[in-house]
Amino acid sequence: MNREIQQRRVWVKLFEETNDAGLVCRRCGISRPTLRKWWKRYSEQGIDGLS
Repeated sequence: MNREIQQRRVWVKLFEETNDAGLVCRRCGISRPTLRKWWKRYSEQGIDGLS
């Protein structure tokens, strides 16, 4: 698994744990649209969606 996929997985897992998009975005330095995009892909395709 490459570094980008690992980072995206961290974002998704943190969101699953906290259910707080604002917190995840602030902590990880990403935008809400970015988090929503990767969350949707992960929800639909699992780990393969993070590629």
